[in-house]
Amino acid sequence: MSATATTPTATAEEPQGNPRKRRAILDAAGTVFLRDGFSRASIDAIAAEAKVSKQTVYNHFGDKERLFMAMTDDVQDRTTAHVMELMDRDFPDPSQLAGPEDLRAALLQLTGAWIRVVYTGPLVALRRLVDAESDHHPDLQERWFANGPGRTMPRLNKLLSALARAGLLDVPTEVLAVPDLLAQQLTSPAGSNVRRIPREADFEAEFDRRVAQGVDFFLRAYAPR
Repeated sequence: MSATATTPTATAEEPQGNPRKRRAILDAAGTVFLRDGFSRASIDAIAAEAKVSKQTVYNHFGDKERLFMAMTDDVQDRTTAHVMELMDRDFPDPSQLAGPEDLRAALLQLTGAWIRVVYTGPLVALRRLVDAESDHHPDLQERWFANGPGRTMPRLNKLLSALARAGLLDVPTEVLAVPDLLAQQLTSPAGSNVRRIPREADFEAEFDRRVAQGVDFFLRAYAPR
């Protein structure tokens, strides 16, 4: 009998559809790529981190580039799901707002939670890695935007536009006509400021202060006169 007939292949031992193995490899890839960068990261190191064979990694993802793309997609899918949950849970229902202070409190809660997810933690380091690799992987930036902001910002903008239609925000027609502009104005300034918090600062106090500054700036621009 031939060796082919008697020796099981790696594919048979580790089927590509094994979700537990796939999850372990994606988590390990995130750890290794963020630690070593794309160029220095190796499939051997990722396999060791995932506690699977090197062949198992290849069976699931084919090569390092496709694994990197799958890892970034996975992180963004999970981040996007989290942000969508935040909007489901925290975005104010216009009919439940008694006045400007209620609106401010609701926007502070949502914006703070959003910025903590998107502008702090491992996602920031991954975004830096994506930026660094964009010259070598031309579609990476577009892919990152489409999988993240391209899904969350339109929904936030739609919800903020609904506040304007309810009379809780006074937004010029030309602003409403620009895709995602309201969502960017609510989240991006505060998010950028949070990313610049000095290491020696009290992070939580500075976080709350900078988020409040961003929300108050937004409301000064669009609160009904």
